[in-house]
Amino acid sequence: MQPTVEPAEDLAPFELGQGAAQLPDDRALPALQTIRTLGLTGAMPSLRLGDGPVGLRIRNYVPGSRATFEAHVGDRRFAVKLYAHDPAPEAEAYQRLAHEGLARDSGARVPQLLAYERDLRILVLSWLEGPSASRLIREGQGARAGELAASWLRACSHRAAGLGPPRGSGHMLYRVGVSVGALSAADPVLGVTAKVAANMLVLTQPETETLHLVHGSLYARHILDVGDGPGVIDWQQFGQGPAEADAGMFLASVSRLLLRRQASEDEGAQATEVFLSGTRGLLDARTLEWYWAAGLLHLAASGLKTGRKREAPREAHALVGEAVWRAESAGSKTVGRRSR
Repeated sequence: MQPTVEPAEDLAPFELGQGAAQLPDDRALPALQTIRTLGLTGAMPSLRLGDGPVGLRIRNYVPGSRATFEAHVGDRRFAVKLYAHDPAPEAEAYQRLAHEGLARDSGARVPQLLAYERDLRILVLSWLEGPSASRLIREGQGARAGELAASWLRACSHRAAGLGPPRGSGHMLYRVGVSVGALSAADPVLGVTAKVAANMLVLTQPETETLHLVHGSLYARHILDVGDGPGVIDWQQFGQGPAEADAGMFLASVSRLLLRRQASEDEGAQATEVFLSGTRGLLDARTLEWYWAAGLLHLAASGLKTGRKREAPREAHALVGEAVWRAESAGSKTVGRRSR
């Protein structure tokens, strides 16, 4: 049966217009044409959806790259993720996380992998229900957001590395370089400041790191409050890195929320303070500052690196400015450590 599509309420890079009843027309995502022709039931017979109506709500769409839908079939609800590339590594990550005990129905968890279709580049995942940490911060529950993020890092801290590509400081410096190039092309003056921060990060790159399984893009919107703990979604960027890599990106995303004026400073401060308190003894302070600064530069160039935007985001100047002083802070901690 032909699915209907309605827009999501949450923020996304792209949303279908109100009342739209068609899937996006994107040849880079081969599953779209198949679902348009056969419906989700015909495209994914392994799901055994039956003959009932299928409702799809678009949750995220990046043209030429990926799309995520919330699917409803009777009382069943799940996530359907379509890709331009083969998501086999991500499917393997969900399987490994399940093996590690992180795909259960209680406590810290990730979605369960329900189906994977290599030729169509589709992943189908169980649905995790709950407000995101970013929404909690916007709605006056910053402390809860910080608690969830800290709980997730502690749950993941003893998970061994060995799955996925490097996501340590070398990888982060590469991302910083791409971000600086994109910012410089969009705004040469801003690019100069970004280069200052990047150069400091090069000089203060962490020398040794303990590798764990990391999410790779742990923005506040990727952490959900599922009731008795955190649920973490969107594992496309997973890999091997230090806990500070995920921690720094989470904190950078909180900074962005504040700079976009989507949350009050008090709630952002509460989220940060509760998170830092909850991860005390787990994170190295200097390394955390380093990844926080790098994350800010990465977020400042959001949309520019993929070509979706030509102008730097309004908050880019403030993000880069914060990145400079956090990089300086990481450097001063390095100097203090070496002088002892």
